[in-house]
Amino acid sequence: MPTTKFYQLNNSASKGFSWGKLEYFLIPRIFYYLFYFPLKAIFKLFSHFKVQTQEDLKNLQGPLVVVSSHASWIDPFLIGAAFPFLTKAAPIYYATWWKYYYFPIFTPLIWLFGGFPIRKGIGLDKALVAASKILSQGGIVGIFPAGKRTRKWNEPYQPRAKRGAGYLAIKNSAPILPIKIEGNVGMNFKSFLRRKYKIKVKIGKVFYLSYQDLNNPENLNYPANLIMNKITNL
Repeated sequence: MPTTKFYQLNNSASKGFSWGKLEYFLIPRIFYYLFYFPLKAIFKLFSHFKVQTQEDLKNLQGPLVVVSSHASWIDPFLIGAAFPFLTKAAPIYYATWWKYYYFPIFTPLIWLFGGFPIRKGIGLDKALVAASKILSQGGIVGIFPAGKRTRKWNEPYQPRAKRGAGYLAIKNSAPILPIKIEGNVGMNFKSFLRRKYKIKVKIGKVFYLSYQDLNNPENLNYPANLIMNKITNL
């Protein structure tokens, strides 16, 4: 299935939604339910997996922007396993750097679990067309606001905030759910099997950002930093 048909990296990004909810909501949801219990069992067995939450995750629903710390490739699966099985806030559609998304080995897996490509340097409005479409249909979008994997998520080593998550939430009047993952720094498969990691997913309270003039990029600095502070202080 040629994924380039579904998400374009230019103004025609919205063409990817021509198949409607069947493709973008049903298929990722099926795979979420299929892998939920196996993945959660693996995480509990090999990483002492724990969840600490300030929200009623079972009744949480979209539209919603999920923002999280990011130190390992396994983070989206950890977040998914942290939610209850019958939560309304699933699946989460993750913004994925386009070079990873279109890498042949990764493309089918990312697509089946609801990932979508995002490209830098084309402006936030164009880059986040697909994300806005998902939110407009009541979906949940996941973004790692640091823009990359980073090893340190504590003061004074808080990563520099990117503006995309704040822009997306303000434009779509969507609430934000902050998440911090601990114990996943430097994770590798061999050490994971040896049960060397103790992973805890901390989930904060949903919050809203105040209105900002999105035409001025400088207005997005405060929302971006606020998001990072919410994550760091969990």
